[in-house]
Amino acid sequence: MTKATTHTLKLDGLSFSYQVVNSDTPGTEPVLVLGGVLQGMHGWSIMERHVLPHARLISVDLPGAGESTPLRPEQDMETMCRATEIIIDDLGLERVNFLGYSFGSAVAFRCAQRRPDRYARLALGGVPVRISGKLIDLWMRGARRMLSGDANGFVDVLAEMFLCSDTEATIRNRDVVRQLVKRMTLRAVTSSAHGFRTMERSVLENLDPRGGLNGVPTLVFCGEHDTISSLQEQKEFAATIEDCTFAAIGEADHWVFLQRRFEASDLVMRFFTDQPLTDLGYLVEPAVAAG
Repeated sequence: MTKATTHTLKLDGLSFSYQVVNSDTPGTEPVLVLGGVLQGMHGWSIMERHVLPHARLISVDLPGAGESTPLRPEQDMETMCRATEIIIDDLGLERVNFLGYSFGSAVAFRCAQRRPDRYARLALGGVPVRISGKLIDLWMRGARRMLSGDANGFVDVLAEMFLCSDTEATIRNRDVVRQLVKRMTLRAVTSSAHGFRTMERSVLENLDPRGGLNGVPTLVFCGEHDTISSLQEQKEFAATIEDCTFAAIGEADHWVFLQRRFEASDLVMRFFTDQPLTDLGYLVEPAVAAG
């Protein structure tokens, strides 16, 4: 196993960490990865096979994730972006390739809007373009169970948010991933004093990525059955970004990195290494220029 090193930094009273796995044959900018509220920095070893032949892999626990300090009420996305920039500075890097997935995609998008010069390429997956009233209703129903002491009931309701329940849709590894996501959710809200509140902020605060972006080549991608924001919503979001490509991976929902980890990692690294995204059998339609 490739050795990983972990570093801890501080900002405005917050403590946060990142992990680095070095590459023996770097040929492109390091890959910085930020996942969703359930995905800490130790969960991205699934990408090492695809990343390390080309670049260093940097995964992060920004404030609120893993063992990092949660954001205070007055702190917001700008604090997350400043923390990201501090990590890049701490590594002595000018630019990185930035993969943001789920909640992490909203952070990555805002970071690129703030400082496009720091990001060579941007990959945004499972983008929460719009949190619908249906999803908010599900969250409120689950939250009532959690606050009444029923953590397992909370997890059952959130599974309806996070996972495609349409039995007519083909989802790879559906049952295994459902059980894994439920375990991850339960652990997040029972092993951390701030896990529930961190998840609540990610759902109820306005994270909608708006305002467009230019100056950073971007890939927006998702599973074809994503339940947080639909394929069409994410495709329309991609059209607001200059120099943007959109791609949808078949037989997957919001948890594409668990259901089709090889394909998702392959897609991202093809983009980060300027390889063509043509003739990829795992896409539901050819990747298209969207912005």
